[in-house]
Amino acid sequence: MTWRVFGVGMAAVLLAVGLQAPGAAAADEPTPSVTPPSATVEEPTPTPTPTPTPTATPTPTPTPTPTPTRTAAAAEWEITLDPPAASWEDRPTVFTGKISQPITGSYITLWQRVPGAWVLRASTRTTTGGVYRFSYVSATPGTWAFRTMIGVKAETALAISPYQSSNIQDRKIVLNTPAPWYATLTGASVTGRMTPAEPGKELALQDYLGSGKWRLLAIGTMDSKGGFRLRVPDNVPATRTVRVVTRWVTQPQMEYSGLATVVVKAALNPKVYAVSASMVPYTYRSGCPVAPSSLRLIQLNYWGFDGTVHRGELIVRDAAVSKMITVWTSTFAAKFPIRQMRRVDRFGGSDIKSMEADNTSVFNCRRVTGNPYALSPHSYGWAIDINTVENPYLAANGVWYPSNGLAYRNRSIVRPGMLFASSTATKALINQGYFWGAYWSKPDYQHFQPK
Repeated sequence: MTWRVFGVGMAAVLLAVGLQAPGAAAADEPTPSVTPPSATVEEPTPTPTPTPTPTATPTPTPTPTPTPTRTAAAAEWEITLDPPAASWEDRPTVFTGKISQPITGSYITLWQRVPGAWVLRASTRTTTGGVYRFSYVSATPGTWAFRTMIGVKAETALAISPYQSSNIQDRKIVLNTPAPWYATLTGASVTGRMTPAEPGKELALQDYLGSGKWRLLAIGTMDSKGGFRLRVPDNVPATRTVRVVTRWVTQPQMEYSGLATVVVKAALNPKVYAVSASMVPYTYRSGCPVAPSSLRLIQLNYWGFDGTVHRGELIVRDAAVSKMITVWTSTFAAKFPIRQMRRVDRFGGSDIKSMEADNTSVFNCRRVTGNPYALSPHSYGWAIDINTVENPYLAANGVWYPSNGLAYRNRSIVRPGMLFASSTATKALINQGYFWGAYWSKPDYQHFQPK
């Protein structure tokens, strides 16, 4: 009994000095015979606190960023985030992954790293097998870090995924720099490319009207590489500020190009071509005084009655080309209106049909209308008829042609397209050595021929 009491006392002394008693786990067992220690037990001597050296300032230890406390239950959870495919700033980026527990309905949140913080972007719940899927549209292009977590706060989340980088590319329409200016009716256009390419996608060309208003000018589609060409109306001289936009998308997804300036200037822009017999099948025949090889086709611009520029054509004698270009250069500059300007072959070679169509023309190997015994001066490719309805003529048989031009016999009422001595076309032709048929006893207001 005495030894048992002594053993308990010794264990207490050993614990007091920080040692584990070897026999503590079996205190009820007999202890081997030992010499009893002295009854006095010394207390441990305290370790002195060192005095800081006054000459050295201790460097403060940085405070570590608190790590979210994970409970034993949270340690059993994990969440993955698959690397997302590259996307565009106006198209959804898809994020997928799964949690370690195949649970349906777990609350998952998507976070994006922005300068200085993680920002909540979306939330969803897991489906069968613990998988999840986000579809998020980022308005800002760039390479961004994303992560997901089980829960809504990092401090209490059951698990946080490693972050994945997502490349949000800049969808854009780039316009090529237009030419300094375009002549009327030469095919003014805006070209460029859209990234990414969406073959067949419609694009719209707009011009700015001021006060925030835009007007639709043209519609086109992209080719397989995203390239496009959109025609700019060039039948009137104008300076336009234009842009290209995507069509059939909602306003937030609409893409706009930068601005471009397109300048269209009025110009005659004459082009001269050789003439073959196939080009004059109704107005030329064997025995005519001028062969096709001595004729030329002039294509040139003229002002129409509608106030816009049109493209016309004249078949003329080769030696008359420079004279005709000089005449029509001044006439075009004066904006003298022409109804139409087509070779008479377009009317089957019929002078009557050509006149009724108010057509301006030159060459036509034929007899004089109203006098079948005389060869028309038009057979030589020099004479020209202008605006035949507004400027009718009295034929040798006493009939006015064309019949739909009778109202214009009264020359005292001035109307567009009528020719007078003061008209630019009249003066220009006279300056080139032409005679005006209005001075004949049977007036021919439409007709000019060399003296």
